[in-house]
Amino acid sequence: MFLLYRLLLAHIIADFPLQTKQIFRVKMNTKWGVILHTAIVLIFSILFTFPYLENPKVIAILLIIFLSHTIIDKIKLERSKKTNTNNLKVFLIDQVLHISIIAILTFNFTEKVLLTSPFNSVFLNYLIDIYNNDILIISLIGYILSIFFIPILLIYIKEEDVFYKTKKLNKQKIINIKIPANKIVDKFYRLFLTLSAQYLDEQYTIIIFILFVIVSLISYQVSPERIEKLYNLKRIINSSLAIFIGIILKMI
Repeated sequence: MFLLYRLLLAHIIADFPLQTKQIFRVKMNTKWGVILHTAIVLIFSILFTFPYLENPKVIAILLIIFLSHTIIDKIKLERSKKTNTNNLKVFLIDQVLHISIIAILTFNFTEKVLLTSPFNSVFLNYLIDIYNNDILIISLIGYILSIFFIPILLIYIKEEDVFYKTKKLNKQKIINIKIPANKIVDKFYRLFLTLSAQYLDEQYTIIIFILFVIVSLISYQVSPERIEKLYNLKRIINSSLAIFIGIILKMI
């Protein structure tokens, strides 16, 4: 499991935060774009398995992950271009295939190699402690999933927009404020929920979430003909999943 966790972390980092809009654009519009993305996957896989690189089996695992990731992404890309679609089913199949390959390749790999440093550096020793600690690696996986994977997953959930006739809207007292989209504030809020679910008692976590849902009932004016909820359905589900991840990490 030691190697599995680190390869999963490498995959998640390369597939989500480091698959930026620019890289995705290159991936979609050039023949070598997929190789650029999977090369990043390979680089991070090497970085996170650095203590194992003397083992030929690990090198073979890294090459298989690189090749399989390239083939899967190439097939997905060609299909998306032909059908002009990129739906939830394709996205989930893609992730299941990548993660399943990593799990299968590391299934019987029980060797655990701890990283050490010849240098007396506080910061370096801190990073080494993180690398050697399974709980911290799992927490990093959970945090990245809550920040990047879940919002992508919820893109496929239709946001709630509330429309009113002008006359009816004018009779209501609507808070005229601007709320930004799911960006920095939401990311820190999800991180807070994930951490609070690990360290606070369950009743306090539930109270925080209930207050969030109550706030979601507040409406704000977008235009004379339209209002929206302060926090839409997608954000409510997003927050509940962040709490769920925190509870899972607490159990682990």
